[in-house]
Amino acid sequence: MGFGVLGCRVSYSRLNEELGIPFSFECTLEGGGVESYSDVVRVAREAAGELSTLLGGPLRVSRFSGWEYIGGRFNLYNFDLEHQGVNIGVLRVVEAGGYPLNVTGVLAGAARLYFSLLSQAGPGFVESHGYNLGITYLKPGGGGDPPPGQKYIRDFVIYGVEGIQFVEASGWRLRVGGRVYKPLELGLGELLEASGDGGSVFHCVTGWSVRGRTWGGVPLETLLSKASLAVEGGGWLAAVSTGGYATVMPLEEALKGGMVAVLLDGKPLTPEAGYPARLYISHLYGWKHCKWLREILVLDSYEDGYWEALSYHERGLVASEERFKVRNTTIAGEGALPQVRRPLRPS
Repeated sequence: MGFGVLGCRVSYSRLNEELGIPFSFECTLEGGGVESYSDVVRVAREAAGELSTLLGGPLRVSRFSGWEYIGGRFNLYNFDLEHQGVNIGVLRVVEAGGYPLNVTGVLAGAARLYFSLLSQAGPGFVESHGYNLGITYLKPGGGGDPPPGQKYIRDFVIYGVEGIQFVEASGWRLRVGGRVYKPLELGLGELLEASGDGGSVFHCVTGWSVRGRTWGGVPLETLLSKASLAVEGGGWLAAVSTGGYATVMPLEEALKGGMVAVLLDGKPLTPEAGYPARLYISHLYGWKHCKWLREILVLDSYEDGYWEALSYHERGLVASEERFKVRNTTIAGEGALPQVRRPLRPS
């Protein structure tokens, strides 16, 4: 069985404009048979060719820039993307069990200078070429403790795309807006007064988990009820940090026990943990738990956040092992990941 690229789409995300990567792309694939690093390179080059057709200008996969084996199942490859000798973005290929799961990536804001298609792009912009699969959710797996691909460790590993943020609470306000009738602004004192205990387990997409730590805060359901939702069914929730990092998730998942956390084990968060406030949603992977939270936005429709633009799943449900977007028609048809687990190292 061979693989092929069926189409690509490019879109604008206002959520990623602040970090200088407003354009994200994804390509839909079919089939499998990826058995070597050279197969991965072929996938990347075919996708770049399809993307070149869409944008109306040449894009070339240039330098290989990294490989990770994530969750004991997924091989993630990074490549630089070049336009006429200028590095303009990043292209990623995710492979699992012989199947190319997705090809995604980002283009810098400077892409406006090189591609007329992008020159006036703004909110709502989406262009596609060929066949493109939409958002695909996976069926829940068999459960287990820890969940598949996870291992319990003693303490949190600290990440921060935008670097550790040191926020003065005296000048900090959390804004709740977007598609709501009554936008809110709340200080840390108000959140602390309304805080209660939440969950005690945390799962990182890279494969580690921490349990036995108690998160405390205000349920998202409480805050969004006060703000009065203006969306009718569906909807998405975006969270933005003080440093410009953004993530997005289905609104209904955020409301299932999600909270704005301001306490960990009964104490204020440390800067490394996201002080003064962060999201905590125990059944979604940790990149959805936006730290150094400054804004919550309710959206009518989906748009990529930072990691979502770079291959990670729109929902991120731990029980389904939704670490990465599914843009392979074969896997989407099954609704489940391939059972073969093995690292596929670059040669």
